[in-house]
Amino acid sequence: MLQKRYKLPPRLFNYIYDKGKKFRNEYGMLIATPYSSDITPKFGFVVSKKIGDAPDRHRMTRLLRVIVHESIEEFDLKDNGYIYEYIAFKFCDDYHELKKSFQKLLKKSIEYEKSNTLDN
Repeated sequence: MLQKRYKLPPRLFNYIYDKGKKFRNEYGMLIATPYSSDITPKFGFVVSKKIGDAPDRHRMTRLLRVIVHESIEEFDLKDNGYIYEYIAFKFCDDYHELKKSFQKLLKKSIEYEKSNTLDN
């Protein structure tokens, strides 16, 4: 279960979409933007009706929450100061395939964050 401190407040969804860097693949798009240097990373999910009916959308959201919880530990994202939004494009019921896809996007965003901070 994704803890409350990692959940993105609804008021920040438009902010991320406008200001963030977008990384896309087959199942969705991850948008990342710096917010504050001393906060835990925050994640939000957008799973629209294009994905399927309510049980399909809820299933995908639950899988994403578990994947994010594990990814925070694997990539050591504590207090990185970034906020993330994941917009789902295509339904995926396979946990391992969705995790692989999501983590590939997360790696791209982390590499971009590192290169961006080195440039500044």
